[in-house]
Amino acid sequence: MYNALLLTLLSHIYRIIWAIRKWLYDSGILKTRKLPCPVICVGNLTTGGTGKTPAVIALSRILGENNHHPAILSRGYKRRSKASVLVVSDGRSILATPEESGDEPYLIASSLKNVPVIVGGNRYTSGIHIPDKSSADLFILDDGYQHLKLHRDINILLIDASNPCGNGYLLPKGILREPFNGISRADCVIVTRSNEGNKNIAETLIRKYNQDVPIFYASYKTADITNPAGKSCGFDFIKSKQIFMFAGIANPGSFRRSIEDTGGMVIGEMLYPDHYWYKNDDLNKIIKEASRLSADAIITTAKDAVRLHGLDLYDKTGLEMKFLILHVEMMIDKGFKEWIRKSTEQ
Repeated sequence: MYNALLLTLLSHIYRIIWAIRKWLYDSGILKTRKLPCPVICVGNLTTGGTGKTPAVIALSRILGENNHHPAILSRGYKRRSKASVLVVSDGRSILATPEESGDEPYLIASSLKNVPVIVGGNRYTSGIHIPDKSSADLFILDDGYQHLKLHRDINILLIDASNPCGNGYLLPKGILREPFNGISRADCVIVTRSNEGNKNIAETLIRKYNQDVPIFYASYKTADITNPAGKSCGFDFIKSKQIFMFAGIANPGSFRRSIEDTGGMVIGEMLYPDHYWYKNDDLNKIIKEASRLSADAIITTAKDAVRLHGLDLYDKTGLEMKFLILHVEMMIDKGFKEWIRKSTEQ
C-alpha cells in the first residue's frame, strides 16, 4: 500500500516537473536550437518498445527512395562510450562497436547503407558533428519526442496498439514519459503492432487530443532468418521445428508471435531486461535449458544479437543445435510514403 502511494506521489511530482520544463521551452526561457537541415523526430509517449528502431529504419529507406540523404541522431541509450559525440557510422563504414554505440544505433547503422549514425546526449551537438563527406540533407531524431531543446520540422509519434497507454500513469508508477496531451504536438501518428491490438482504442485516444492528425497503421513482417554470420537460412528452416527463444526487449510477446507466425513452435524461453548485455554465463544457461527441452534451434532478435557481441556462438552451440537470428521489418500503410514525400517537399 505504502509503495503504491509513494509511486503515485512520485508520478505527480514527475508531472509537475515535466509541465514546468515544457513551459520553459514554450515561453522561450529555455532556448530551442535549430540545425541547418530539417529534422524529423520519431518518438513515443511511453517507455519501452513501440517500434522506434524499425520505424527509423523504414523511414530512412523511404526517404532514400525520395532522393533524400538522411542522417540519424540518437542518444545511444546504455552505450558504454563516454564520448559526448560518437560517430557510429559515416554512411560508408561502421566506426564503433556495439558496446560503444548502444544496441539500437548499432543495429540501425548495420541495417542501412549511406546513412550516417551519430550518438550523443545533446542532439544539436551531434548534428553539427556530421561527417564532412556526408551529403545529408535532413536529420532523423531517434527517440526524441521529449528532447525539446532541438527544433524539429516534423514530429512522428508512435503508439503501440497492443499497449497504448499502460496503466495511464506517468513514470515511475506507469510507463508514460509525458501526459497524453503530448499527442497534440504530433504531425502524424503511426499505430504500431496494429495487427496485435485494438486499433480503435488507440485511435480514440489520438483523436481526443489531436482531431485532425493523419493516422497510419504499421505491423511487423519477418524479413529473414539468419545464422550469426548473417547467412540467410530461409523461413522453411524453422517450420514445425521446436524453438527455444530468448530476448531482452520491451515486448517479447511480439517476438514470440513472429516466430509462431513463421511456423516455429516455441517450447521454452528465457527473458531478460530491455537492453540487457549478455555474458558467457547467460549463454551457457540458455543453451543448457534449450538442450534440456530438446529444442531444434535457439532464436533471438536482431537487437539481442547485437548484445551478444564478442561471444562465440558457433563454438558454444555446436552442430546439433542451430543458433538463429530473426529479423523483422516494419510495414507501414502505403499512404505514409505519400504523406512523408509531400511533407518533406514543403
